[in-house]
Amino acid sequence: GRAVPPAVLPGQVAQEVALDVQVGHYALERRALPVVEPEDGTQTMAPAAPRDEDADLIAAAAAGPAGGRSSSSSKGGSCSAAATESLARSNLLRLETAELVREATLRVSPAENRRGGEARWAPSARRYVDAVKEAVTGLGGATLGPEAAAFPPAESDSKKKGRLYRVPLESDKHVKVARSSKRGDAANAGWTFPFAGGGSLDVVPVGSFGADGSAGLAARHANGGVVPVLDLAVLFEGGDGGFAGGKDYLNHRYTDKRNILAVHVARQLSQKKHRKSIGEVHLCQVFGDARKVGLLLTPPDEEPGKKDSKKKKRKRGGEEAKGGEKKAGKLRFRVRLIFGVRPTVGADLGDDDDSDASSPGLESWIPPSRLLPDRRNNRPLRSKGDDEEEEDDEAGPASWTPHYTNALAEDLHLVRTSDLVDSTIATLTPDSGGSTPFHEALLLLKVWSLQRGLLRGHDAFTTTTLAAVLVYLYRTKAVGRRVGRVWGHLPVRPWLVPGGGRGPVDARR
Repeated sequence: GRAVPPAVLPGQVAQEVALDVQVGHYALERRALPVVEPEDGTQTMAPAAPRDEDADLIAAAAAGPAGGRSSSSSKGGSCSAAATESLARSNLLRLETAELVREATLRVSPAENRRGGEARWAPSARRYVDAVKEAVTGLGGATLGPEAAAFPPAESDSKKKGRLYRVPLESDKHVKVARSSKRGDAANAGWTFPFAGGGSLDVVPVGSFGADGSAGLAARHANGGVVPVLDLAVLFEGGDGGFAGGKDYLNHRYTDKRNILAVHVARQLSQKKHRKSIGEVHLCQVFGDARKVGLLLTPPDEEPGKKDSKKKKRKRGGEEAKGGEKKAGKLRFRVRLIFGVRPTVGADLGDDDDSDASSPGLESWIPPSRLLPDRRNNRPLRSKGDDEEEEDDEAGPASWTPHYTNALAEDLHLVRTSDLVDSTIATLTPDSGGSTPFHEALLLLKVWSLQRGLLRGHDAFTTTTLAAVLVYLYRTKAVGRRVGRVWGHLPVRPWLVPGGGRGPVDARR
């Protein structure tokens, strides 16, 4: 059951590392590696290819036209293969990858980092995160329901479309209330639930921002031209007496509660009193899932204390404007709020993957058996009777809901996933700057996935998913602890793309 590292031609690795890291409008200027050395001593630089090349394609490209001359002899192919193989063993490949990792690495720690190497704007990011935590935990209690996520009623659309909501609401309780309101049934008053306030919430750094050494966090020019996003998990209590409990895991009840809470928090943070400290607040989809609603916070664009160097500025029309005004600062980061469930620590349980370590067992109000992939947690709404009584998981694979169940489990283990990454990093030996082969391999893997459109999309991979797969390969000894950055990320490719991203892909697989 362990993953076997794929057989990769050394010259292919040289071509992979030499690719231009072109994502969006920003690029790391990488020069192509010399792969052909003709008899006249001139070197032909191989152009950067946007996709992986198969072994035979690399050999054919190396044996192709060089310096205006065409050669298809086997002698030229063998020379090019020998050149690429010697290149893979040389220090040039190491220097190229080291430069790529150095320019793409970004470190921003939630706490003050004494090891150094952080971004210059890291202190301002920590101050902004503290302001967000203070604003979220200072919210008051309220009684929430679908009305908290509804748009203001419009007279023109009330008869045609009904009530519109800012987030998708699909739970059976909401559907029952909507149907009864259309029939004019006054007995079904509505679906509401209490929110205890910000004191019942925990705001914890997760993802790359919460990992040791900011594992997976990339600079803007290596991140597709996208400003780095720092993830914060807003955790609420689950179980009896909590925000979510009972059988809320059935029929989108939990997801509706979470999304309604996200809209409520967004409205509170958008108030005028938080505008100067929080900035802009927008609803967003988390991990490309429309059922998962989060908040994307953009810090204020003004940096207090900075003024124009010139006293006066002359406009194009000849008029003069007074200087000394506040200067808009460059946007360095954004913060994303992901809503989930606070983990409950149970008894200590042995770790199956590592016999010499132990980890605390996590309990949840959701029965563990309901989180198996062959369970049906979304059931059809019945007109009579209670849909919670019948267990119809035996209806067949067509009735199972593995994606919905995985989304539930993902919210339960937001913090636990970060702990797994940290525990794996702790077993590796860092360099003088605090970086480990895990950090470098994950960064190369992120750039490789971003070039091929495997990130930031519906049902696409995330940086946390890539880190989890890499953790699994480390813990199952598929990747050694002494493996370098280049060979450390190669075994992960077969998990992402059939064939490891090399050669043609069989659509039937």
